Amino acid sequence: MTARLLIDACGLSHREAAEFLSVRLDTIKSWYRRNPPAARQGVINELAELHARQRRAAAHLIRQVRTLVTEHGAADRIEIGLASDDAGARSIGWPCVGAQRMAIALAAARLTQARVVIVPRGTTLATVAAIESANTKNPGTTPEQVPNSFPVRLRGLA
Repeated sequence: MTARLLIDACGLSHREAAEFLSVRLDTIKSWYRRNPPAARQGVINELAELHARQRRAAAHLIRQVRTLVTEHGAADRIEIGLASDDAGARSIGWPCVGAQRMAIALAAARLTQARVVIVPRGTTLATVAAIESANTKNPGTTPEQVPNSFPVRLRGLA
């Protein structure tokens, strides 16, 4: 049951969980049955670490938005870039889109000062500018070294 709860808390689909944990899809499905077999402790540890990372990333995202609000003023809309597929998510240090989406959701639940809008990462001028800004602030780093950087843009500044 613990594996199932952590998979759900991490926002992973069955397919994403199987890929992340390097187990068969049938193994994941077995954890959702009425009397599931126990998952290995290593699996529990991997899921717990992913969830802790998502919470850290959400806290980072909240600080990032608060800094933007302090520097530029309040906005009526906060755009946050989400990878469009698992390959894109992996390129920025997440195992899959579901994991990145959950990190954003944890932050969005606490960002009540404006409407949060999830946009495809890099497909709008705002997210491209935010990505370029993050790259300027962290020159010479790879996405894996700055996995908690989210492209964020405030819209409708007061």
